[in-house]
Amino acid sequence: MEWRGPVVLVALLAIGAGGGYAASAQSRDTAVGSGVPSPVPAQRPEMPVEAPRPPAPDPDDPALRPGLEMAPATLGTGKFEITFPAPVGWRTNANASNEWKWKKPGTSNNSYVMRIEQIDSQDITIEDAIDIRIARLRDEQQDVDIVGRGAASLEYTYRSNEGNARHSFMRWLDLDLSGQADVEIVVHGRERDVEGAKDLIDTVADGMRGAGGGPL
Repeated sequence: MEWRGPVVLVALLAIGAGGGYAASAQSRDTAVGSGVPSPVPAQRPEMPVEAPRPPAPDPDDPALRPGLEMAPATLGTGKFEITFPAPVGWRTNANASNEWKWKKPGTSNNSYVMRIEQIDSQDITIEDAIDIRIARLRDEQQDVDIVGRGAASLEYTYRSNEGNARHSFMRWLDLDLSGQADVEIVVHGRERDVEGAKDLIDTVADGMRGAGGGPL
């Protein structure tokens, strides 16, 4: 009868193992869901946000003031000639055959500057010229903010390539009343230059005449 002890023990172990497996299988069956697996949304998802970069320090040149002394200036020849009031003492630099910059001698880069461009050959309306300018700004510059848009004007801010905050004013003119934009004027400056920049571009635009010399 001594041999029965081991046999009984083996039988009990087998029963226990089988019961454990069955219980484990039952537990697994109840834990498995049905349907197509899908991602579980996070409780509080957060997108990575880049910290804002402060602009580079402005040049400490004195602010551009309104009421500059002006003198008549002439650009272009023949039917493309234009005359307008320009700041006395500012130097002219031709960027191209139809584009000129005016800058006060001794002023720093990213202080203030005026640019005038003849765009007669583009054959576009003033409205289209403004649309094109806005699209280019948003494509080529950073931190662009359109402050105001008029029928023939644009005011905006942006970050320069050197990281400076810039405030700009633009005007377009149809000098020969053809329905097409003839001239584009822009004055760039700092926030401290806003009052003087607006006065300057208004003075130049309001006093500009085409080859015929008649009123706008």
